[in-house]
Amino acid sequence: MSIVRITRFTANTPDTDGMLAKRAELIATVRAAFPGPTATTLTRTADGSWTDAWTWDSDADADAAAAARLPLAAEAFALVTVTGTATVELVDAR
Repeated sequence: MSIVRITRFTANTPDTDGMLAKRAELIATVRAAFPGPTATTLTRTADGSWTDAWTWDSDADADAAAAARLPLAAEAFALVTVTGTATVELVDAR
């Protein structure tokens, strides 16, 4: 069963391009070391808050990546303030 890990956040930096580059680097690093994420989506609302959704084949895959505590993840999360998280079951994707 696929799951989606959702992280809501605000940016701690006005450098959106730098934040996006760090996110892309993190995704590539995670994909090189773990089986996933299979898809990622980043959205921004009108108030400037962000929602990052990472799709994984399983909780186990997502948990393994999170447990690794990659230094690059700490660098990426230093650029944001997390305002909420959720893990949801992916029921339908077309």
